Amino acid sequence: MQVLKDEVRKNILEAAKKLFYEKGYSSASIRDIANNSGITVGNVYRYFENKEKVLEGVVYPVYKKIMDYIELSESYIKAGENKTFEDFRNEINNYIIQISEDFRLELLILFKGTEGTKFEKTRRELVSLIENRIYEGLFKRMKMDDVEAAFFSRIVARSFLDSLIMVISETGEPEKLKKMIYRLNDFYFKHLSDRFETEV
Repeated sequence: MQVLKDEVRKNILEAAKKLFYEKGYSSASIRDIANNSGITVGNVYRYFENKEKVLEGVVYPVYKKIMDYIELSESYIKAGENKTFEDFRNEINNYIIQISEDFRLELLILFKGTEGTKFEKTRRELVSLIENRIYEGLFKRMKMDDVEAAFFSRIVARSFLDSLIMVISETGEPEKLKKMIYRLNDFYFKHLSDRFETEV
């Protein structure tokens, strides 16, 4: 009997994932989820208290991975670990490739369709991490004041994440996605310091 319950729950989450991706979280209803799962609305409520709990079931695994990564990265910074920006580039490349291969739709839902939910801050937190790494690893060492360095760090971090979401959204084939992520990373960060006048 437990196997059957697990299967029903899995079907609800799969139907919801598809609907949240195609229609957006706010436009998809519990009735839509029930219809696409082949069960009644009442049965959906037996497994999930409300629509936000369904969303949580869909995106929480990828959300937790992102939060764990942010926490780990921040612990490196606080501990004063002297990782270079190049280390961070390689690390985030590998991390993004792995997470986008395992959780592509969930990642897109999390970043594009969770406004008004408890998950909407995830994008800002990831931008903040990238911004901090760019600031500390690159712009802080250049011939610009702190305000200017922070401003450029924010611009690059936001643009990079927006571009990354577009690449993940529009590139489905895993090998091509991997290649595109590497190219995107190079476009934004390779020899970035050479584009500015740096301290000698």
